[in-house]
Amino acid sequence: MLRLAVLVSGGGTNLQAILDAITAGSVTNAEVVKVISNSRKAYALERAAAAGIPTACVTRREHPDVEDFDTALLEELQEAFPGRDIHMDPLSLSVAGLR
Repeated sequence: MLRLAVLVSGGGTNLQAILDAITAGSVTNAEVVKVISNSRKAYALERAAAAGIPTACVTRREHPDVEDFDTALLEELQEAFPGRDIHMDPLSLSVAGLR
């Protein structure tokens, strides 16, 4: 089973598509175990909560220093995947609008 943490910043339409595919059975080997947003107002957090998925919010306002932000995000990922090595690519975070 592939365990997924989904990073979101807005409405969560991609998250919903993943959840719908899992529910419909077109994706049979995955489960979303955590949703992390950089905005407390992101509707994606409501979608996740409605699906019973744990959520977290790591904002630049609360973590203005880049290293502090990365550490907070890493802590949330480590909570979702205990005992796993996690590599975060800074460019991917920037492209995703999380950094």
